[in-house]
Amino acid sequence: MHKIEIPNTVGKNKNMSLDELYRYRTQCGELQCHRINVPDGMAGELIINISRNEKALSIEEVFVDRKFRNTGLGSSLLSFAEKTAMTSGFQKVELRVFSTDPLVPDHKLQEWYMKRGYEVDGEKMSKRINPRNFEVMI
Repeated sequence: MHKIEIPNTVGKNKNMSLDELYRYRTQCGELQCHRINVPDGMAGELIINISRNEKALSIEEVFVDRKFRNTGLGSSLLSFAEKTAMTSGFQKVELRVFSTDPLVPDHKLQEWYMKRGYEVDGEKMSKRINPRNFEVMI
């Protein structure tokens, strides 16, 4: 299990596992996890960081199970993150590209994001949010 060192609330350092860090950040209201479940498991997942200390909504993870790729599910998750950014007052969405699937190299994943309007922004990719691109739901 990976350990990450982060400062705790009293200023001392504490080693936390990724699961503990996720629970901590979720309790602080920074992370939102959205899962798409199917009868035999999970089809996809989106984890976003909506910290008010940041200038952009950060996509921490977009996961689509291999069985559900090329169905539009990933694009739907990405669109949901962008709509959340807009309704939360962010003008930009950013992410780091890294593939956890050996069959999908990072450069292919980067191309996928570029087709959806994302641009390379230093070590990250980002997209400016334009409210005119979203329908208003009443």
